Amino acid sequence: MQSADRVIIHRNMYDKKEKTVLRPFNRHILITPEFIEREKKKEQSTILLPDDYTKVEGKYCSAVVHSTAEDCRFTNLSVGSRILVDRVMIEEVEHDGKKHHLILDNYVIAQITE
Repeated sequence: MQSADRVIIHRNMYDKKEKTVLRPFNRHILITPEFIEREKKKEQSTILLPDDYTKVEGKYCSAVVHSTAEDCRFTNLSVGSRILVDRVMIEEVEHDGKKHHLILDNYVIAQITE
C-alpha cells in the first residue's frame, strides 16, 4: 500500500459506536436546544392540539452542551451543562442525515446551574 492511499483517522472523529461525530471549531458549541427536546416529548405525548397552534417563543432558550471548540472562551462548560442562548443565533447543520445545532460562544447569555 502506497503512502498516498493511506487514510489516517483521528480518534476524536468517531464515537464508540463507530459513527461520525461533529467536533466544533472556531469558538462554536455543539448543543441540543430545549425546543428540540420538547418536540421529541411532544411526539410521544397523547395531548391533542389544533394543527394551527403555535406557542409564542421568547428571545432566549436553554440548551444542553454536548461539545465545545478548544478555543471556546468558557472553560467551565462541560458535557451536560445547561446554558441560556440567543434563540435566533442557533445554527442548524445537517450531516449524515442528522441535524446538529451549533452556537457561537458570543451568543451564550448565561450558564444554568441547579
